[in-house]
Amino acid sequence: MTLQHRNLPELFLAAVSNGSRRPFLIWRDGGSVVELSRPDALARVASLAAGLRAHGIAPGDRVGILAPSSPEWVLFDWAILCAGAVTVPMFSNLSPENLAWEMRDAGLKLLLIQDAAQAALVRGILPEGMELVSIDPVPGVRGWMDLAENLADGAGWISDNAARIESSQPATIIYTSGSTGRPKGVVLGHGGLCFQVAGARKRFPTDPSLDLGLSCLPLAHVFERLVSFFHYANGYPLAVSRDVQKVGKALKIFRPTIFTVVPRLLEKMIAKIEAGVESAGPVKKWIGKAALMEAASSRHILSSPASAVFDRLAWSKIREQLGGRLRLVVSGGAPLMPRMESFLARVGVPVYQGYGMTELSPVIAVNFPGANKIGTVGLPMPGVEIATAHDDEVLVRSPSALLGFWNDPQGRERIVDAEGWLHTGDLGRIDPQGFLVLTGRKKDLCKTAGGKYVAPVPIEDAIARHPWIEHAVVSADDRKFVSCILSLDSAAIRSHLGSSGSIQSVPEFVSSPGFHAEIERFLGKVNQELDEWARVRRWVVAPRSFGIETGELTPTLKVRRADVLEKHKALVDSLYKSR
Repeated sequence: MTLQHRNLPELFLAAVSNGSRRPFLIWRDGGSVVELSRPDALARVASLAAGLRAHGIAPGDRVGILAPSSPEWVLFDWAILCAGAVTVPMFSNLSPENLAWEMRDAGLKLLLIQDAAQAALVRGILPEGMELVSIDPVPGVRGWMDLAENLADGAGWISDNAARIESSQPATIIYTSGSTGRPKGVVLGHGGLCFQVAGARKRFPTDPSLDLGLSCLPLAHVFERLVSFFHYANGYPLAVSRDVQKVGKALKIFRPTIFTVVPRLLEKMIAKIEAGVESAGPVKKWIGKAALMEAASSRHILSSPASAVFDRLAWSKIREQLGGRLRLVVSGGAPLMPRMESFLARVGVPVYQGYGMTELSPVIAVNFPGANKIGTVGLPMPGVEIATAHDDEVLVRSPSALLGFWNDPQGRERIVDAEGWLHTGDLGRIDPQGFLVLTGRKKDLCKTAGGKYVAPVPIEDAIARHPWIEHAVVSADDRKFVSCILSLDSAAIRSHLGSSGSIQSVPEFVSSPGFHAEIERFLGKVNQELDEWARVRRWVVAPRSFGIETGELTPTLKVRRADVLEKHKALVDSLYKSR
């Protein structure tokens, strides 16, 4: 596959110099929508990049970004890359212990923070020789734009620097979430990321005169960052939302055509729509419930006589709540339930599920227009090879594989074999049409006391589809039967209580027979799809929500199963006592 760009500064330069009069970035500031033109983006990034160099940041130096996603995040990232330095994105919800580790391990020279709160967080753990710059004014901290240097020819400056950056050079170090231990720095190269952008452009044709992307997921995550590079390369604007909790509002304001999500975000959006139907007047409620039931039915997507009626009365309104223009929704980061894919396809919002991992920059496979098979994670990306080992582990060979692990010279050899196959740790199969179907995690297999193997992840994902359940953690290793501990979504439960007219508090409702009966009903449906030995026999609600600060979740909100089961051991053990 021919690459359009050798490195990311070349991609940036092409994006801002393409002659388009459409903005480069769009965001909301207070009550107003702000647009940044391509010439202004070029000038700002070039002046910041030159300022970084003047401030002593040499090619290959590591510069961190702790600030949450924002337009400033985007511009500072481009400035780091165009200066030939290496961006180290860091999740703003990191624990102080992991934050201190990542700053030291990466050897950061400079860290971009958002405000005084972040300054207070890092000052006590700042490695010697590292400097802070801030987006918001903070006493004693240099402002991020104070770094800028005046340039007569910003494009020429970036072009000269880009000519010296090889495709094999590091572009970014991304620390993995560390669900099984201390985070590791994954080193990704300019060439690998440009390879990914080129493959995505083959899979998803766009129209630079009409399309508009929306970014609402953390840019510290490689998936969202890669997708942002895809938007820039295609020459249309990218709208950046600062708050993922307000994504519904962002969809209505910016009206994007292309949007990337994680399944949980989609599920919450649909749950909010369903809650609106429940609280409507009698006629609208009847129509809305009938339309939702039709959309969720197992009928063929295009073959219902009622579809035209439901589309006019209800489905078109769902599309409007999502901005009214969505034509590409790409989901990644976790499995998307087939019924959710079918539901959204029925209402006219096509969702394309994909699969990847940080070590592969990150996309491995994806569904796309003309090849969208519900229940799979799609076909291999262009230029990517997928195979399965004798034990069904998914193997991947790709030019976008990691350059290595930072400060771990032998780390790459532990996951990439002599023939270039990266061992993902995921289990799957390739169907007759070449689509990849994931079936679980190799290291997550549990063995019951009866000798049966249970894959907990699909069970946990299925249980967490209930709108009241935030996370589910299965216990099965050396146990007589499968059980689970539930972490609840209090906001969703409050919304349910409000729409139903109940005056119960959340704790009162969770203790009620009605709550217990609903969870039992839902688990019964989940169990119908499982082998007899894998069915959840008993469950318990955790006394509080799982949290990052308590060590139960990673910064990307993935569950640390072992930590959850250890912290709540007495509660889980109680499920196995005779009743």
